[in-house]
Amino acid sequence: MLRAGDKIIQGEFEIVRPLGQGGFASVYQARDIMLNRDVAIKELRTDRGIDQKNLKRFVQEARATALEHPNIITIYGMRRDSKQLYMIMEYMPGGTLRDLLNKQPKLPAEEAITLTIGICEGLARFHLQGIIHRDIKAENILLTADHRPKVADLGIAHVPESAGGLGGSLTQVGFQPSTLLYSSPEQLRGEALDPRSDVYQVGELLYEMLAGEHYIDLNIIEQSALTVAGAHQVRSQMKMFELLEKAVCDDMPDGLKTLWREVGALAGVVEKALAKSKEERFSNTLELAMALKAFSVNTTPATAKDTENEKDQAMLDSRAYNKRGLAYVGMRNYEQAVIDYAKAIELAPDYVEPYHNRGIVHLLMDNYGQALLDCNKTIELAPDFVPAYLNRGITYTGLRQYDLALIDYNKALELSPKNAFAYYNRANAYLWTRKYKEAITDYSQTIYLDDKFVVAYVNRGVAHTEMGNYDLAIIDYTQAIELNPSYSQAYYNRAHAYRKLGENEAAIVDYSQVIELNSEHHYVYANRADAFMAVGNSERFEEDFARNFTPTPSSIDPRKLSVARSMLMPASFLEFLTRT
Repeated sequence: MLRAGDKIIQGEFEIVRPLGQGGFASVYQARDIMLNRDVAIKELRTDRGIDQKNLKRFVQEARATALEHPNIITIYGMRRDSKQLYMIMEYMPGGTLRDLLNKQPKLPAEEAITLTIGICEGLARFHLQGIIHRDIKAENILLTADHRPKVADLGIAHVPESAGGLGGSLTQVGFQPSTLLYSSPEQLRGEALDPRSDVYQVGELLYEMLAGEHYIDLNIIEQSALTVAGAHQVRSQMKMFELLEKAVCDDMPDGLKTLWREVGALAGVVEKALAKSKEERFSNTLELAMALKAFSVNTTPATAKDTENEKDQAMLDSRAYNKRGLAYVGMRNYEQAVIDYAKAIELAPDYVEPYHNRGIVHLLMDNYGQALLDCNKTIELAPDFVPAYLNRGITYTGLRQYDLALIDYNKALELSPKNAFAYYNRANAYLWTRKYKEAITDYSQTIYLDDKFVVAYVNRGVAHTEMGNYDLAIIDYTQAIELNPSYSQAYYNRAHAYRKLGENEAAIVDYSQVIELNSEHHYVYANRADAFMAVGNSERFEEDFARNFTPTPSSIDPRKLSVARSMLMPASFLEFLTRT
């Protein structure tokens, strides 16, 4: 075992402290002396000799993890020093999610949602390569200094050969070497796995973050096993495994009832992720993330105390319909959500929350006229509720009534002067009215308040492009791509800026990336065809020209630019005003 001060790999790295030790590897914080930065170094343990299977797993893990994504740990490389093999990774000063949960077992719902969305998006990147993680737990989620999650530790992942897997018995069906407590039902049954197994494990983790404990109480299982099997160690262990298997494969968590009371429809998302039959779960982690994003724009249901004090049965029934509407939004069943919100309003006409929530659903469906009616009613019942002004401003923007939209955004900023969503949406209104300098000012303020606000970089790039500031536009689009390497709009707009600067080869590379991410993009083939013609490649020009689509134009010609949409502001659970 290495100690603080030890220098390894020809003296390039100095060990700072051990971070953890597993069955076949140890992890250390180290100092990269040449680059003057902290790194994490994973060392393959050889104290019991070199096990060829562990060696293959170590190499396979490094290959599988070598994907660029903001929610995946970055691998800098692999190094050999004498007989030792090391994996050099980025150091995560935020520690593990387990460290965070040890300090604060029960996280605020907003924080749990944000962390889970990041975990889901990181896993989705693996799933694109056919990789199934198989061991999602708090210990394997690392945190940046600002608590952005990164998925790590693919030591027992299923990795196909196309993604760097070494084949053989490393990924065999019938034995799933995950931590039993965190296994999906398919893992315990020894069945073939797909992304839905990772969905289950993410559901477990989300439950733990919200409830403050794992959905299975090992103490109860252990006590039950001892009661049945007595002190006989082998029998009690067999009974404990039998009870654990039943809890994983058959029994839904009793704690879900409490979770529904505490976090409302968010518990429905957890419940769907934890479905025992994989056919009833979200089909992949991106679908789970989308459900959480849709939910995050909504508000919390009544607290248990509110419910105990509520004497009006109509209000109780109204809250129940509102809660079910939230659940349907989480599942993207917007039509049924609208029906339930309408029923909630019918039962309690002065209950503001279903008006607000129904307005959001209408916005998600682009039903601007209906959304406007609900936004107006929300503001009538809750005159100081910032998200209602933002959502009405978005509605007016959708209706092309930009002057009215600006009034609402200004009101939102009056109530909340440091609201990044208000600056971003006001900037969009300026952009559509061709007030590019004002738009740039507001997008810049958005980025100042939240430097990870990806779409603000994209739209500021659009404003710069319209003003002919192509170099500045490219900087913004590049920053958006660094924050989200899968954001096709940023590649598309950067390609346009490159073409304006005469850099057609660079434009072709970006257009090709857009096609890889979204092969049905309406304008990319026509634009890449133009770029191929500009570099004299007539054959490729003809191929792309033949695949061109003819869409409906808008006020900013989408053949030139792709503008990010307005953004609904997530409503804080504490700021929603309910009149009863």
